[in-house]
Amino acid sequence: MKRITLAMATLFLLSLQVFSQNENDAFRYSFMKPGGTARFTSMGGAFGALGGDFSSLSINPAGLGVFRSSEITLTPTVDYSLVESSYYGTTMDDMKYNFNLNNLGVVFALPISNPLDQPGWKSVNFGFGINRHNNFNQRWIAEGFNPESSLMTDFRNQANWEGSVSNLDDFSTGLAWDTWLLYQDNGEFLVDMPNGNVLQRQETSTSGSIREFVLSMAANYNDRLFLGATVGLPSVRYEESSIFVESDRDNESSVFNSLTYTNKFNTSGTGVNLKVGAIYRLTDMVRIGAALHTPTFYKLEDEYYATMRSSLNLESYENYSSSPDGWFKYELNTPMKAIGSLGLVFGTTGLISLDYEYVDYTRMRLRSDDYMFSTENSVIRNNFTAQHNFRLGGEVRLEPLVIRGGYAFYSSPYRTGVNDGQQSVISAGLGLRERHYFIDFGYSLSLLSEDYYLYSAEFVRPVENNYSMSRFMLTLGFRF
Repeated sequence: MKRITLAMATLFLLSLQVFSQNENDAFRYSFMKPGGTARFTSMGGAFGALGGDFSSLSINPAGLGVFRSSEITLTPTVDYSLVESSYYGTTMDDMKYNFNLNNLGVVFALPISNPLDQPGWKSVNFGFGINRHNNFNQRWIAEGFNPESSLMTDFRNQANWEGSVSNLDDFSTGLAWDTWLLYQDNGEFLVDMPNGNVLQRQETSTSGSIREFVLSMAANYNDRLFLGATVGLPSVRYEESSIFVESDRDNESSVFNSLTYTNKFNTSGTGVNLKVGAIYRLTDMVRIGAALHTPTFYKLEDEYYATMRSSLNLESYENYSSSPDGWFKYELNTPMKAIGSLGLVFGTTGLISLDYEYVDYTRMRLRSDDYMFSTENSVIRNNFTAQHNFRLGGEVRLEPLVIRGGYAFYSSPYRTGVNDGQQSVISAGLGLRERHYFIDFGYSLSLLSEDYYLYSAEFVRPVENNYSMSRFMLTLGFRF
């Protein structure tokens, strides 16, 4: 499960700029759930010591050296996300479908002429294409009666910290002031119903992914040692749209009826990284692998926009306001990653593979020429920790049919907190392997939970989101 819990003081600081880049953005693009072919996914992504699959170019590029023939792969995919949300005793659910291309790649296997039975380099292989990682396509709805606070409680606190009307934020408190939801008395900002007793509802939809274009080269020495390197060029696309509605259900206020606050937020950008790896075949059965990934150096740009609409019992007032178009360019350095792997190959009967992955998320860094991210980077160092990930997979060959299964476990990336932040992925699949072509089907189920705070007022409970994300994949492969 994945859960987010931060100190309320930190939440308040982050709320001062609704669209500010923070540690959650850094983690969103630093955490990588690898994707690719149906075979890779159905075996839990445990290919660090095996290779022979295009997805391994994004894990351990030495796996490219295992190929004995050239091939091309294509993987159309359907993702289905179901989110159950609980808020103040009310449970809602929503779902979202997404069709995408999870993998498109080609491998060229080039044998090197050597005298028979002589040790030496057997082949040099090249590969390039796209693997799609992560899945940001989700939709959730939260609704509940809040007897403790309101969104305007948060805006009141923020406005009093900002100090004056001229200093109100264009994307939050400024909109509340323009729509008469926020007012002043003796220099202090006030709101109606600051202690809650309001019905609240939020609908949020997100989409996007991280697609990595890989350029790889690997070599095979004597069918024992395989060495490889990949230049990764990931591209980020993340879109979020949310509508928050708050209303006086029980008619407790003589002025306030309702408010509607909408936010649209897009992130796009590209990065570069380097992956190097090795696989050594100790015996015909036992293989070990190791890989090191450099940080990904991202250049990102955020675009954002907000509107506010109010319904008040007043004769004349402005009931709608919109923000300017906002944008901000910044850089993100993700952590380095180390992977160790063990594979057991039982002849033509089947195989088992295990990957261990280490990532230290305290090493994430946000940077910009226009803003000092000292507070955000300090939060990263204090709230995150090293993550220990395990991927286990296996297959049984019943020629020409292959049966596969896998499991992946991602430990919590958070240092402290009530919520542990773990995530699990269960997978299975089937394959049909012939000499010149293969067809693979894969399925995976990801389970995680997230505590999401609608705003940062002191008295507000989180929305408890429980995610169930299914992925259906079909890989078509052709050897030549």
